[in-house]
Amino acid sequence: MCPIGRTLPRSDRRPKPRPEAADRKSGDNTTVIPERYSGYETRLRAGAVDFTPVPGDAAANLEKLTGWIDEAASAGVGLLVFPEEALTGAIHCDDCEHLGGPCDLHRSLAETVPGPSTEALARQAADHDMYLVVGMIEQDPDDPDALYNAAAVIGPEGILGTYRKLHLGSLPFVTEGVSFRPGSSLDVFETRYGPIGVQICYDFWLNPEGSRLQALQGARIIVNPTAAFAGGPDKVESMRRVAATRGQENFVFTISANQVSGVDNGESLEDSFDGALPANYAGHSLICGPHFPDFSHIYAEGSDTEGLVIADLDFEVLHRWDDVCPWRQWRATHQSGTSELFATEFAKLVHGPPAQ
Repeated sequence: MCPIGRTLPRSDRRPKPRPEAADRKSGDNTTVIPERYSGYETRLRAGAVDFTPVPGDAAANLEKLTGWIDEAASAGVGLLVFPEEALTGAIHCDDCEHLGGPCDLHRSLAETVPGPSTEALARQAADHDMYLVVGMIEQDPDDPDALYNAAAVIGPEGILGTYRKLHLGSLPFVTEGVSFRPGSSLDVFETRYGPIGVQICYDFWLNPEGSRLQALQGARIIVNPTAAFAGGPDKVESMRRVAATRGQENFVFTISANQVSGVDNGESLEDSFDGALPANYAGHSLICGPHFPDFSHIYAEGSDTEGLVIADLDFEVLHRWDDVCPWRQWRATHQSGTSELFATEFAKLVHGPPAQ
């Protein structure tokens, strides 16, 4: 396990060997990798960046991203996660608020995928044999008026796709609800480390259903590009608890990459809502998950300054928990009725009870 929030020294910047599952033991018992995961790598050096974007300057941010990717590659990172809207900065926009939709600035910052920035990042991912998740503003190629708070998922083989934020914040706190349209998918992305789920900020912090659904689709990692406001020590502690809990309750690793800016002088989140603080971001990117036989565990945590956070993750830890509580299998077998019940109750909440 990497110490919390450290950047590896130059002498230790090579990935450790990845022994085969059959040769590795946990205590006296050999871990059994479920058949559906047998073709994936069993170890990952994961990274997240506490990142300070230059607001409204995609070119400057792309240059900064490139530097952090090179730094992570030299440390042997296989999956690197950047924050929400890392390519542009998360901008509270009075013009969008007045228009009730995206303004000219937001349109100018948006890119289709593939596009210039994601293609440049894809070349770098291929050069470093690395997976990247990068927050950006995505423009629908078929509808220039449709902008999304999105995350591009990129691998050595190219651009894998984008995830579009589902739960958009609303006025008076943020303007993303008028700048962007909500996404409509909870897909997972195939990588050599297994399926990866992506959620953005509110999707992850306040809505546990998404993590459960992505885990049921097979995700072994859920990444969370976020722009979480600073709000005193209680806010950071809440982030720790949620990130660790999402990992434990779903037997997945979670990687939250946050923007960081300014100094957090408030003692509570209420201070920032009342205007006592500027829109500072908390940093403290997190890599969490189970750690058998321990429960929710923080593998690495960033700080309130820019930096690279790294942790070595062993997927056999997740599968030890699967041995104890194979809940995905149960959901498809003797607990399938419970899954149907949940689906029915959600449908009632959305559409009302079925007609008699």
